[in-house]
Amino acid sequence: MTVQNLTNRLLSPEESKHFIFEDIDSSGKDRFELSTRDGKILIKGTSPVAMASGLNWYLKYYCNSSVSWSGNQINIPKPLPAIDGMVSKQSAFKYAYYLNYCTFNYTMSFWDWERWEQEIDWMAMNGVNLPLAITGTEAVWYNVLKRLDYSDEDILKFIPGPAFTSWWLMTNLEGWGGPISMEYMSQQVELQKKILKRMREYGMDPVLPGFYGMVPNYLKDKYPDADIRDQGVWAGGFKRPAFLMPTDSLFLEIANIFYEEQKKLFGETEYFSGDPFHEGGSTTGIDLPAAGKNLIGSVKNVYPKAKWIFQAWHANPRSEMLSKIDGEDILILDLDADNNPQWSQKNAWDNKNWIWSTITNYGGNVGMFGRLDVINRELLKALQKHPQSLKGIGVMPEAIENNPVVYELLYEFRWRNSSVDMDAWLADYAHRRYGPFNANINKAWEVLNKTVYGKTLGFSNQQGTNESLFCARPSKNITGVSTWGTTKIHYNPKDLLEAWHLFVRESAVLKESRNFQYDLVDITRQVLANYAQVLYADMMHHYKNKNLDAFVVASKKFTDLVKEQNQLLNSKKDFMLGFWLEAAKSRATNTAEKALFEYNARAQITTWSFQDSNLHDYAHREWGGMLSDFYLPRWEMFISKLASELKGGNPGELDYYSFEDSWNKEHKNFPTKEQGDCIVIANELYSKYYDEIIASYK
Repeated sequence: MTVQNLTNRLLSPEESKHFIFEDIDSSGKDRFELSTRDGKILIKGTSPVAMASGLNWYLKYYCNSSVSWSGNQINIPKPLPAIDGMVSKQSAFKYAYYLNYCTFNYTMSFWDWERWEQEIDWMAMNGVNLPLAITGTEAVWYNVLKRLDYSDEDILKFIPGPAFTSWWLMTNLEGWGGPISMEYMSQQVELQKKILKRMREYGMDPVLPGFYGMVPNYLKDKYPDADIRDQGVWAGGFKRPAFLMPTDSLFLEIANIFYEEQKKLFGETEYFSGDPFHEGGSTTGIDLPAAGKNLIGSVKNVYPKAKWIFQAWHANPRSEMLSKIDGEDILILDLDADNNPQWSQKNAWDNKNWIWSTITNYGGNVGMFGRLDVINRELLKALQKHPQSLKGIGVMPEAIENNPVVYELLYEFRWRNSSVDMDAWLADYAHRRYGPFNANINKAWEVLNKTVYGKTLGFSNQQGTNESLFCARPSKNITGVSTWGTTKIHYNPKDLLEAWHLFVRESAVLKESRNFQYDLVDITRQVLANYAQVLYADMMHHYKNKNLDAFVVASKKFTDLVKEQNQLLNSKKDFMLGFWLEAAKSRATNTAEKALFEYNARAQITTWSFQDSNLHDYAHREWGGMLSDFYLPRWEMFISKLASELKGGNPGELDYYSFEDSWNKEHKNFPTKEQGDCIVIANELYSKYYDEIIASYK
């Protein structure tokens, strides 16, 4: 019934009745089978996820249809295309993992059940059977600390606001963005129960947070004799939660309480995650082998079949920490395998079970980016080298709802045993994404594959897309927007113009396709963001040459482009600030919480921290509303200062943080209705800028 219900949600009643689902023996590897029976499509699978994947395969490769974050393009021919004989697809991988802790905040902070239901359906159709599920953990910790006799006031000082729970659970901070209400906490529990129920109906194994020693700093006051270590400060100036040594007797006591409370709320589960010493926690003086043994031992006291999932990130997981854990009780996520693969540097952790994964997006930054050829080549190479220990594939994005092509390609390798011809695969992708076959669009995707999606494997550790200069704190020498990102473009930006030209050329034919609209806006946005670097360089050239008149002209050209980019992005809901802020307010349970949640939403994508720090603009968003209301005023402050200097003035240093912090506390409303026709606006921008941009790159 689970997959039939999915089909009913996806298709019309008339269409969905033509699909039949049946179980097949599940003792071997996951597989699905497609065939035609009495004019209907019979989809057999070893699990509901396998059946949903079979449905997706049929829709994609027989009905030229696409299910995507930016819109579904579903076209069921009449009669249904028959299957010649039987199509059988077997997975080489036991697991398909999905989600990063960060995704739950950079994208999902304010999701309701309707949005979660869509995502879980998408997961099933893409073969995901091991999804992270951390919603509602606030209540687990509330119940734990209640049993340790803490007051509500103390407990709520530990639990963060709705936009920062991920970093709390990764032991980076405590309390930031809170306090939340008891009503909101209950709301999250009910949401998590729905999420877990649906995941389990699909046969997925949700991954829940485990207890690994993170405790409130104030626990030391109540238990002065316990071995509770100070973990110092994380990025942005955040005091980390304390670390209770897994070798201390109190660890087992609190672990038992944690797992008992989690089981009461969320039932039986098998997979847990959590990373001691994430991003810099101190290991000095810690018996790591004993810590690892107690980590898994404590969860098995309550969940005997438990397995622990570690993230391969920076120095984690320490080999000493794994040394006394049974190999079958471990799964290691090689988060960044398409960029900086740890499996090849660490001999696949001496053949412990692991998953090949990509992060692909950092901080929810908007930008066209991916490593399609790396996914196409390297994943199966890794499988050939480690056929026993490589147990799965995964995507660990810090945020989603952009660059869907990356996810679609990677998850197809759940059901493929050889690499694809990328040009042919992308032509199929474009065909089903937009509807009609279009030769020019196929050429455009060949260009995209060689430019924005053509980043190669390497150890440059580039964190996602080249960042948009529009979103940077203005300065005289910008090399990145965020501390760990870069504005450097990894392809020749002139080459991308051919794809823009072809998309605009075909826009009259494909204008009714929501996915085409999204991609046209995204390509136009990317071209203009790249061109901003030319205009910025021109502006700075005139400043350095002390040419005030030319500087004024160049700076106006730059700010005009910011305004036009804002207009473009406000024409497509996927790129609008208003939806993020309204979602935040809608999840609040009272008036004060509504203001707090809006502050959470604003602060996360701007200053991030409670002070000026290296986290500013980490989660910058090139969105309509952000450009006009946040980024443009910063650029105007900067341009005004430089103009004053050229006139002989001494205006002093700019205080960007004061402006940003004030903006975070505002309550201005932004549109949630698309402003204008995105096809018309993109065509106007093309007419105005195409020749000018081409000339600038010569």
